Amino acid sequence: MSIFPDDIFNLADIALEVARKDPERIAVIDLDGFDSGGKRRYKRYTYRQLSADAESVAPGLREMGIAERTRVVFMAPPSYEACVIGLALTRVGAATVWIDTAVGYLNITERLGRVGIEAFFGIPIAHLGRLVFGWGPRSLRKLLVTGRPGFPGARTVDSLRRPAPAEPPPPQIGPDDPAAILYTTGSTGPAKPALYLQRNFCRLFRQAHHSWRFHEDKEPPVDIAVFPAFLFIPISAGGTMVVPPINFVTQGPADVDPRALLEVINDCGVKSMFGSPVLLENMGRYAVEKGIRTPTLKRIVGAGDVIKAPAKELLLRMMDYQGEVFANYGATEAMPTTEMCARETLNETWGKTVKGAGICVGRPLPGVELKIISIVDGPVRTMAQTEELVQGQIGEILVRSSYISPRYFREEESTLKNKIEDPAGGSWHRYGDTGYLDEAGRLWVCGRVGHRVKSPSGPLFPLLCEAIFETHPKVKRCGLVGIPGSSGELPVICVELEPGIRRSERRALREELLRMAAKYEPTRSIQHLLFKSSLPLDPRHNSKIERPVLARWAAGELRKQKLHLSQPVPKTKPVRP
Repeated sequence: MSIFPDDIFNLADIALEVARKDPERIAVIDLDGFDSGGKRRYKRYTYRQLSADAESVAPGLREMGIAERTRVVFMAPPSYEACVIGLALTRVGAATVWIDTAVGYLNITERLGRVGIEAFFGIPIAHLGRLVFGWGPRSLRKLLVTGRPGFPGARTVDSLRRPAPAEPPPPQIGPDDPAAILYTTGSTGPAKPALYLQRNFCRLFRQAHHSWRFHEDKEPPVDIAVFPAFLFIPISAGGTMVVPPINFVTQGPADVDPRALLEVINDCGVKSMFGSPVLLENMGRYAVEKGIRTPTLKRIVGAGDVIKAPAKELLLRMMDYQGEVFANYGATEAMPTTEMCARETLNETWGKTVKGAGICVGRPLPGVELKIISIVDGPVRTMAQTEELVQGQIGEILVRSSYISPRYFREEESTLKNKIEDPAGGSWHRYGDTGYLDEAGRLWVCGRVGHRVKSPSGPLFPLLCEAIFETHPKVKRCGLVGIPGSSGELPVICVELEPGIRRSERRALREELLRMAAKYEPTRSIQHLLFKSSLPLDPRHNSKIERPVLARWAAGELRKQKLHLSQPVPKTKPVRP
């Protein structure tokens, strides 16, 4: 089967090819309620149905003015109708805009106003948000809705059906036309619109096929779309997309019912899945506690934040004995770029992580180049202005590959801040993370550039420090922040304890943790520790610590304790892994 032969991202062509060669192959397994005995029901749609529906809807899209390069907001969770519209949009050559409520309701208004959206596809509540918060122009008339009860003024999928042409015409677009705009989470500033051209998007999906290991199976993939933006990955490989038992309106990754998720995985014979760390950890813990196995599940891919070794171990215990858990490192603008398998983490690197070496995220994927340069706070125009560091030195991580978003849509300032031109051609993407390369060519991540603590004794990097504290059995998670003082930033570690730890235990536990920190070079200068009932986490993945929020809280707590932030910080050696 040919995948994206002309560097044009056309899911409709892929579905049409499968429909002609293997029409009864299952394309989508959707949820269909429960029977009288409480057993979950499913509705299966073949490629013959999916392709026919998409090709019949595409002419209706053109009639309402959605065609080549039309910017269409896509705010619908995984479903069969979402797949139909997604394929039809690629048939007409439209550009999809992906943004979610994790950005913030009012922030969506401001962000979409900059993009200049021309059409809107979403579930009814998304259209309600469009009206209430002004997501797009008030005069917008190219409106599509999926799901009940519909929405006034928005066209349903059924209303778009027209006779499908025997030979659907390809869209009149080229490899350098826009395919998608994907918004970042906005956790480190305003959410940025990463532009993917047709050629970039095609290669991104090829990389996903490699990372998901689709080539290792003789049968088509069966993948569950627990992250909405990835719902088309299995279909792009001629496989089956399974709709997850998740209410994406009311549930974040931490709220997903692991029992229901495991039930659907086993009922539908899911072979692969992607998820955020908290979702995967909750699922693995529940499966092990209840003795549930997932014999068909061979590959789990996680990203969004660190997947810690104990969580990887839980997942391996529930999977097929040859199964593997891959932690991907990437960003909205560059996903994925490296990967690390669970067994290598458990056998080789995690023991170093808990002693302050950072998080090993593995080796570059095919076609990916990495560089570590000296940290620069601010734009860098050309690689000639950078200093490349040697193995083992901590610096800023740069990445380059043909599938990475080349720029931000209509945001030249963001492009200048996050891209560095290469005199030889092309550009490098600045992750905004710090890290280093080891002797095996593996990348170790140390934390965000903007989150390093600039103490008088030298920089402290969050991921070098936090893992040390998190080895304590009573610590659930912790976050390092820097509080500005007259002589630099004061390093403060904020600790969230495991449930059930009494407040009366905190004094002794604080002393114990600080004694433990004094044994390791990365944490030796940390003398201030605060307990917080729960650390603020990002809304998209429920995994990343919202450090600016945490820092403001920590500063307030220190003021309450009448701590003089101008007091000197003990001198220590420069922090190294």
